[in-house]
Amino acid sequence: MKISEQDLTKFSTIQTKSYAKYFCIVKSIEDIVEALKFKVEYDLSYVVLGKGSNILFSKKKYDDILFIKLSGDFEFFKIHDQFIEIGAAFSLKLAGKKLIERGYKDYIFFNLIPASLGGAITQNAGIGKGAEIKDVCESIRLFDVFDNKIIELNNKECMFSYRNSIVKKNTDRFIILSAKFNNKNKSSNIESVISLSKKKTKEKVSREPIGPSFGSTFMNNRLPAWKCVEHIKGELDSSKGVFYSNEHSNWIINNKASGEDIVDLISETRKLVKSSLNIDLLVEVKII
Repeated sequence: MKISEQDLTKFSTIQTKSYAKYFCIVKSIEDIVEALKFKVEYDLSYVVLGKGSNILFSKKKYDDILFIKLSGDFEFFKIHDQFIEIGAAFSLKLAGKKLIERGYKDYIFFNLIPASLGGAITQNAGIGKGAEIKDVCESIRLFDVFDNKIIELNNKECMFSYRNSIVKKNTDRFIILSAKFNNKNKSSNIESVISLSKKKTKEKVSREPIGPSFGSTFMNNRLPAWKCVEHIKGELDSSKGVFYSNEHSNWIINNKASGEDIVDLISETRKLVKSSLNIDLLVEVKII
């Protein structure tokens, strides 16, 4: 394992320019232990990077965080007799594609979310009722940073809720290594599963805005988040190279703005929604 400097721009789909003094790729448990020792020695916090679809780098440079990218032993996909097992670094979309090709209808939503498995579990990612990580996940395997050991939590212990999990609630404690999923609901009509997946993918692509974005910015509350943003959109400054899409008011599209500018837009949006609608918009994106 090697600690090096790294341009972080490609690690966030909204593409804000940012730079890290400390970055490493870990390929084994031994690498994780070594990275965490380095973190303690240099008094750093740490962030595990995934596909970058739900992260915002708010600063131009970081010299107080160790950024960790999982690879190697954490990038696998296996179908066992009793369960499906997937590594935290494996692409959720690729996992979905593999499962759909085998007739697993419950995993069509995997193919619609551009995330790593670890990021999807952390957020309890999904596309609606009955199609969230919590609905198919049996257990997750974690490295407990506080106790320096590997543990496994069952579905109930994961404390899944809307866009939340025990991992998200304890951001400094757990590193997701892998997860097990049920493999019981397999259709014999594979062609119909593939056809349905293509239909849903086409529908999703047709309604999604184009441009650098992390997708939804805020979580739904008493009202859908996009309606809240739509209500106050006209009061926001749209001149800084970043603004909400005309196609979807909960999607921020970045046109070469800085992370600071995007944070300002998010903060002002929350303030106006609170003032106008008395709704506390919760940010779905992880702001670093």
